[in-house]
Amino acid sequence: MNIKLLDILVCPQCKGRLTQVESGQSFLCNQCHLKYPVRDGIPVMLLEEALDMKSGLLEETQMLSAKQMPSPPKPRAAGGKTVVFEVTDGPDTGLRFDLSLGTCRAMGRAVGDPNKTNILNVDWALSLDEETKGLVLQYISQQFRRPSTSTSTSKPQASGASLGSFRRSQDLILKDQTLSRLHAMIFYDTVGVGILDLVSKNGTFVNGEEVESRLLKEGDTIELGETKISFVG
Repeated sequence: MNIKLLDILVCPQCKGRLTQVESGQSFLCNQCHLKYPVRDGIPVMLLEEALDMKSGLLEETQMLSAKQMPSPPKPRAAGGKTVVFEVTDGPDTGLRFDLSLGTCRAMGRAVGDPNKTNILNVDWALSLDEETKGLVLQYISQQFRRPSTSTSTSKPQASGASLGSFRRSQDLILKDQTLSRLHAMIFYDTVGVGILDLVSKNGTFVNGEEVESRLLKEGDTIELGETKISFVG
């Protein structure tokens, strides 16, 4: 490129000096961030032909960020027949249990010898008084908005083993003596997986935040007393 031509070339937008880039195939205005092409050895100094480098860099950055940043997790909807939980801290560490679609489980503290407790193989082990039943049914009607009759296709259980639209599954009895006898209840419905605190003494926490009720996401950690339970999904 002729040196004299380089001296007289300026950006048509800001009249600033240009820098030769890409082995002489383009001219760049560092002030406007516009790049002008060179075609057949002739600089094309037209704004409509210029490439906005600032805009291009922004778009590239946004595309890169979109690829690197994962989408936020969503509440678990009915993608399968069961979901899985695992106790990750507390006396029952390592215990895994599941929850079937259309069912709920109460979680609470064992009474008596803690070494003889586990998931009890009975219809239910924790009795619900009328006040607690009312709290559960109110939560179901507000969160899941389902009719009071069960829609599950699973085999029916003993009479009385249902709460609203949910069948009550085997309760989870834990060895953690800091739990309330009846601490919380979990639900699995087409809307998602939910947890409800049953007015426990020490509260129910999800990811460190105390909650009265919450729809859970895969990877969430439930804290009940000294027990931590991970929602595996």
